Amino acid sequence: MTHPSATTVSIVAGPLVGPVLRRVVGMMAARADLPLDRLDDAILVSDVISERAPRHVRDSAVVVVLEPGDRSLSLRVGPFDPGGCKALVASAAVPGVGNVIEQLADELTIVPQDGSEYLVLRLTYSQ
Repeated sequence: MTHPSATTVSIVAGPLVGPVLRRVVGMMAARADLPLDRLDDAILVSDVISERAPRHVRDSAVVVVLEPGDRSLSLRVGPFDPGGCKALVASAAVPGVGNVIEQLADELTIVPQDGSEYLVLRLTYSQ
């Protein structure tokens, strides 16, 4: 069950995934009251997901459920074919930087559902 404050976007895999997801993630990170550095992290993660997720999604669309919390933002991305989440995360390695998703997400989980997988990640801010 999706939380009432959650927003779901379904973007056809293609050139609009990046611009749409970037704006929605920015808006939801601001709604979650994330400070500027974590907002930048959320946008960077969305950029990596936007670039790499379309190669691994099960259908022709990337579906992202964004849920703002108290100084946190959760993203549920999918649906992926089995093994697609691991492939997406593995492809997030940037030379000289490392794995962007693993470094910036505070929580990272693969959730199987109805023969598909969903990548669930959470970015938080704690003082």
